[in-house]
Amino acid sequence: MAICWSSSIPISSASGFSVSSWSAAESSVMCRLMLSMFSSARRQDGGMTDLVTHAHDTRVVVVGGGMAGIVAALECARLGLQVTLIEAGPQLGGSLDRATLGDLTVDAAADGIPASAKTLAKLIDEVGLSDELETARDDELWLGAGPAGPAPAPAGTVLGIPANPWAEDVRRHIEGRGAWRAYLDRVRPPLTVGRHRSLGELVSSRMGERVRDRLVAPYVLAVHGVAPEFIDVDAAAPSLNPALTRTGSLSGAVAQTVRPGSAQRRAPRGGLFRLIDALEARLRDFDVDIRTGAAVTEIRRERDTWLVRADSVEEPVPADLLIVAADEDAARRLLSPHVELPASAEPRPAPLDVVLLRIEGVDLPERGSLVIGPGSEPATVRPISRTWPWIGEALAEGEHIIRVTLPHSAGSDAEVVGAARAAASDLCGVAIPAGAVRASARISYSRAAPASLLGHDEAAQAVRARAREMPALALVGGWLSGNSLDRVAADAIAEADAARRAVLWRGVDPA
Repeated sequence: MAICWSSSIPISSASGFSVSSWSAAESSVMCRLMLSMFSSARRQDGGMTDLVTHAHDTRVVVVGGGMAGIVAALECARLGLQVTLIEAGPQLGGSLDRATLGDLTVDAAADGIPASAKTLAKLIDEVGLSDELETARDDELWLGAGPAGPAPAPAGTVLGIPANPWAEDVRRHIEGRGAWRAYLDRVRPPLTVGRHRSLGELVSSRMGERVRDRLVAPYVLAVHGVAPEFIDVDAAAPSLNPALTRTGSLSGAVAQTVRPGSAQRRAPRGGLFRLIDALEARLRDFDVDIRTGAAVTEIRRERDTWLVRADSVEEPVPADLLIVAADEDAARRLLSPHVELPASAEPRPAPLDVVLLRIEGVDLPERGSLVIGPGSEPATVRPISRTWPWIGEALAEGEHIIRVTLPHSAGSDAEVVGAARAAASDLCGVAIPAGAVRASARISYSRAAPASLLGHDEAAQAVRARAREMPALALVGGWLSGNSLDRVAADAIAEADAARRAVLWRGVDPA
């Protein structure tokens, strides 16, 4: 029995709604809804029963089983709707994938969330994993674009922009010539708000190409997959422009904006993919029909119903509400017969190959938890057995697991693993022979653009506005929300909530 405290009216979970997992906001909304229906029921017998029956009879199909699809399905299932979740891959998770190296399974790509990730923290708490969180250790960034190769990234920076170009850890990367050029920022005419939206243009014009190429670009390219010229300063660092107004210089603004220390990342012991497994179990608690290994091939609209056809599914699955949580290419392909969606902001990040290497007999030097190489498509290396204590504890003495990211290649797995081993040798500063590799895995990913991409927000709003012209259709996913997992989850909750309310209240007398 759950209690609507604002009215002290009991709402029984026996009605078919599972209330134990509602958030405070959800409970508040449903309390008001139930109170309204109680009042209506006094005037019209069976009003509440009709609403509950309508919810149970409403069919929802979610296409795509990444974080966005899982969260959207969960939000609809909470209120008793009939939900079917269809995923093309062999398991749910999307970028929260996993790889098995011998007797150990680890996160394939995304392996931690920042402490500021509020939506994911709530999901972790809901599925009972909060007490099993551990913090990444030695979470230090190294940059490899400087003259002496990889070295620790400067401490006092925002998006790689230094507050003091003369600091030793800055000059290590940009040298004296670069420091002098960056110092001109202080003596040039004062900056004004709105003069530059492009991060790359702002940095190059104020501090020069060395700051741009060796400090800002490596991080932006590795994390977001696009050059700094395409990053919106206001979206990437909202507090920077007000500081520019106060100080008149870029380095002065950074000095007022920078926060000491790096953001801590956390994950459950055993891997972040455990969150996916726990959320899948949660979906099954709500009787969600989960179908994996079923690529959706066609979506049709007949009268008031969507029909979703997928591989290995004999009959099309009907839906009163369709939520498309697939990646951009798949979403556009499936919806093209029904609606012409506006273009997304450009450029889109290039696909990646992620290679995991389990090695032995190699003495890895201390080089931080993420090393970013030089170039316009930088390789990255992360020694995850040092980053996450549970992995190091599970390995034998002298073993390591490193994760290498490279631009996607059409080559064979053996060729890509070889290229990853060479990149890791270069960035780690020690030779890793082929014979040292005990096990390896290669996974290829398409990346979503960051929310800070110039024009991203306007383009995403235009896409959704056009999609809303179709009845009972919602779009979610990183290509619309941005590539942050926390943003993906929060956006999927908001969109699913709006879509289910529109469907549940369709045809209901507002009185």
